[in-house]
Amino acid sequence: MNRALVRTLLPSLALNGVVPLLAYLLLRPHLSGDAAALAIAMAIPVVCTLAVFAWRRRVDAIGVIAAVTFGIALIVVLLSGGNAFVLKMQEAVVTGPVGLLFLGSAAVRRPLLLVAAQLLARRKPQPPQPQADAQRRQASIVLTTIMGATFLVHALVLTLLAVVLSTAQVLAVSRLVGLAIIGIGLAVVLGYRGKMQKAMR
Repeated sequence: MNRALVRTLLPSLALNGVVPLLAYLLLRPHLSGDAAALAIAMAIPVVCTLAVFAWRRRVDAIGVIAAVTFGIALIVVLLSGGNAFVLKMQEAVVTGPVGLLFLGSAAVRRPLLLVAAQLLARRKPQPPQPQADAQRRQASIVLTTIMGATFLVHALVLTLLAVVLSTAQVLAVSRLVGLAIIGIGLAVVLGYRGKMQKAMR
């Protein structure tokens, strides 16, 4: 990992991981329950991400993911009557259903990656190539399965952390653990994709 990437990732990890934990620890003694302290603590990096985008027009990928998942989790919390457990799960609220959707599409041999590729291909029609198309379908099924399994493992691990750890502990470790799982899944995807590209040449 080069220094430029480290300089980019470290502030984002600190903002989305360390800052919410510190905010929660400071706020919790002054509020009546976990849900309010947790919601405010997790909203801080979301607000900062939006402010940086408005000021510098620069997108923080980790911040965007945190913002989207926070929004979805907050909606679920409101619908559940203020259940803080949903907020503790964080990204699992999104990655769980997405993982099941990916795995389901691969199981019925209609992988989402292939469906997306076919939609894009309609804009640039190409002559049919039966052998290459069959290879692409098989590769899409494998890649969709890998991604679905990665998302599902991510959701299950974060849910387990939410069950067995306190709110402060979840805030301290869940994002790093989640990023590690996604990173491993991405490495497997890129490795398989590179292998298939060589085989199809």
